[in-house]
Amino acid sequence: MTNRLSIGGQIDRTRIIDFTFDGQSMQGHPGDTIASALLANGQHLVARSIKYHRPRGILSAGLEEPSALVTVTDTSGRTPNLKVTEVPLRDGLQITSQNNWPRLDRDAGALMQLFSGLLGPGFYYKTFMWPRKAWHKTYARIIRRAAGHGEADTSADPAQYDKRRKFCDVLVIGSGAAGLSAATTAAQAGATVILVEQDQALGGSALTSSDQLQGQPAPDWAADAVAALRELSNVTVMANTLAFGRYDHEYVQAVETPQNNNATKAIFWKIRARRIILAAGAIERPVVFPGNDRPGVMLANAVRTYIRRFGVAPGASAVVAVADPQEREDTVTALHTAGIEVQGVLEDGETLLGTTGRLHLRTVSYRNKMGKRRRVVCDLLCVSAGWMPTAHLFAQKDQRLAFNAETQSLLPADAGGLKLMQPVGGARGVLDLSMCIEDGKAAAHQAMAELELHRHLGLPRPTPTSHTGTTFNSDQGKAFVDLQNDVTRRDIRQAQSEGYDNIELTKRYTTLGMGTDQGKTSWTNGLLEIAALTGKPAEAIGHTTYRPPYSPVSIGALVGADVGVEMTPVRRTPFHRSFENLGCVFQTSGDWLYSRHFPQGAETMAQAIKRECRAVRNSLGCVDMSTLGKFDVQGPDALEFLSRLYCNNFATIKTGRLRYGLMLREDGIVFDDGTITRLGENHYLVTATTANTSSVWRHMQKLLQVDWPDMNVNLTDVTDHWATLAIAGPNARKLLAALSPDFKTDSDSFPFAAVREGTLEGALPVRTFSVSFSGELSFEIATPAGYAEALMERVMKQGAAWDITPYGLETLDVLRIEKGHLSVGTEIDGRRTPKDLGMGGMVSSKKDFIGRALLQRSALQAEGRGELVGLVPEDGTTPIPFAAHLSDAPLVEDNSGVSLGYLTASVHEPTLGHPIALAFLMNGSNRMNEILWAHSPVENRSVRVRVSPLCAYDPNGGRLHA
Repeated sequence: MTNRLSIGGQIDRTRIIDFTFDGQSMQGHPGDTIASALLANGQHLVARSIKYHRPRGILSAGLEEPSALVTVTDTSGRTPNLKVTEVPLRDGLQITSQNNWPRLDRDAGALMQLFSGLLGPGFYYKTFMWPRKAWHKTYARIIRRAAGHGEADTSADPAQYDKRRKFCDVLVIGSGAAGLSAATTAAQAGATVILVEQDQALGGSALTSSDQLQGQPAPDWAADAVAALRELSNVTVMANTLAFGRYDHEYVQAVETPQNNNATKAIFWKIRARRIILAAGAIERPVVFPGNDRPGVMLANAVRTYIRRFGVAPGASAVVAVADPQEREDTVTALHTAGIEVQGVLEDGETLLGTTGRLHLRTVSYRNKMGKRRRVVCDLLCVSAGWMPTAHLFAQKDQRLAFNAETQSLLPADAGGLKLMQPVGGARGVLDLSMCIEDGKAAAHQAMAELELHRHLGLPRPTPTSHTGTTFNSDQGKAFVDLQNDVTRRDIRQAQSEGYDNIELTKRYTTLGMGTDQGKTSWTNGLLEIAALTGKPAEAIGHTTYRPPYSPVSIGALVGADVGVEMTPVRRTPFHRSFENLGCVFQTSGDWLYSRHFPQGAETMAQAIKRECRAVRNSLGCVDMSTLGKFDVQGPDALEFLSRLYCNNFATIKTGRLRYGLMLREDGIVFDDGTITRLGENHYLVTATTANTSSVWRHMQKLLQVDWPDMNVNLTDVTDHWATLAIAGPNARKLLAALSPDFKTDSDSFPFAAVREGTLEGALPVRTFSVSFSGELSFEIATPAGYAEALMERVMKQGAAWDITPYGLETLDVLRIEKGHLSVGTEIDGRRTPKDLGMGGMVSSKKDFIGRALLQRSALQAEGRGELVGLVPEDGTTPIPFAAHLSDAPLVEDNSGVSLGYLTASVHEPTLGHPIALAFLMNGSNRMNEILWAHSPVENRSVRVRVSPLCAYDPNGGRLHA
């Protein structure tokens, strides 16, 4: 480690960490970042720029790093586009440079610099226009390969992620002097406090400051403050946690990257706070001059950080160009401490002219106050043009930043009134550490007063620090304003001259402030460049929209643990174990693992379905109906609520009876269907289809909480509370009687569309519904979920007298197609009105309901819409192909034709002995008995079919009323 200082720094020199960079073995220490470790090993060249493939080194020491992006490989896989300044060094890391070939120091892409004059703003838009198809096939691939930000790892990510939530009175973002002061003050007042810091070490700029704070060195003051906070039970300190987004109601999203070999790679935090104090500090601005992007040109504060915090000398000889006189002197002091020879210190009025060096800085040229040009040999240039408050989170939510001429930066605007987020310290332009302490304390007291935790003290707030000194800018030569995107001063000038003078257009036309950097080091300089070019005041130009995330976060962190079964958990019905014992084959239906069919011996699925269908039609079958959504609705306004929710009228429904209901969306399109059962005076049970259960529940909750908050209705989702088994077939009533219920089961006492509550054999509590989805006499027996196996055992034992046959989803689908019943996703597909589905007569004309107004639109009432009909083959035997389209003429040679509709379901019907199908047909209700063609391009065949009624089996419904 050739550049590691022998003493100093806040690293653990007793331990060695091994890592590689582009295959070369290197070493570092705990407490290092990848950036400090690379510099300690003498590695300044770490990347190539995206556009011109220029050599790029490490500019900064924080998340504002625009240039040094690498790919990091560890035990969890490969992650591209990480900033070397943000990744703590860990043992075994394999670090790879990006955007170069065949290697970093000899990159063939560097030839792009020869054509830089041709690659100005809008080059791609102006050049790659013809032929039009070539963009996707040729141009895009070449351009993306030449200008890439790393390569994504497409293999499965073995890492573990998590999602968690927190709530607090005060959330403090940033642990510098202002943040520590604010957190301490709020905690001592009794507030619950969360302190979030994206760095691995707490203290912010106090860690590397040479100032005295409250009578002790700044690093010692910070260490004491952190130790005191960790002792308080009402304070949660979260290091390695990036707060990247701010949303409504003081909701902040953050990602924590646990260290110390934690099995979880990242934790996605959702934090709600009553007040937020933003103490994120400030970002140092680079100087804009020719050659300002070479490795060896670094921000002055970053140089001080590497020397004082990491014990690294970033160079051997240096030139200092720092605008603020105090920071200039502090930088020189730090350089001398590290043994770095200072070759020159630019004073106010002097101007940087350029640099030389192929892969690293060799010389710096500048013009002194006398106008003479000087050239200095050095390998380090420390620059600083001032500071930009890190107020991105403040600006993300409905609040703008305002350019301040005194500070020469964008400051959080004071809109007056109650502010739930308070920027403090560097985040509002206060740069003196002592003043930061006072600012944090005042903001915390203000928050405590607003939360009524103590009286309002009205402490004064320090004013933002004025900008002093010059910036050493030069307006000659290729000067980079945005180092990440290779945006030069010339590019900005061209954008203005071509009419892209609006700030948003300038950003997109030149790519200024885009990418992972998001303008942290470039945007203020870009704003000042635009102001200088156009003559407009910077205050009038403004800034582009700040959006989350403040700094890039991995998709894995955002997804968290929601992958595989954790994303969509496999839900098993209460009858699952019983069905397993019966040899069931399962499939997924919605979120559920549902019975598909019950093969016996060597039966195929088709043979099992045929046997199950015949059992239901001829004797007795049973099927699991537990997955239907079940919602308990109670309250004085329950009937009115349901009346508004469904389009049909059931105001006259009596206690103990149920009715079929059709629910529409606000645009008049059918949303769901189900049953409404009246259990008491103000007590109803609503069912929803399995696939739509969650959507219907959210819809109902939204209506009550947002649209109709005055309605006195209590909603409870009881889907998981009840296990429901349907018994269907001609012998269903006999089986129900054999189960010994304590209620009468004859057809007069228990007719169709009724419900009875009681027990079976005096022990098993049940709620039994006379309702049918199969078209046969059917009873759905619901029992509390814990009794499911007991119910199944009784049903199978008593049903053996009629050869009871369990059946699954495939048979259920065949039975419902025979009856013309609807299914979500096929017939209810988000495009159909009640009339399209043959249910226009259900729509009430006497009441209001959701969707009524828009259902009257002429397009939804027009003649000729696709209507649901049945189909049978003309010859009575030929199967109708799945997903076929309908036409009134044979296909021509090129398989083209006019489609009159399409099939939604098709089955070779076991009961009737001939195929049937359901289809949407234009003006279908008026085309009964017409002969059409069903064409299938997939199967490459056509079948002549006859339009038939929707219900093919027992159209009069006599069997279900038996």
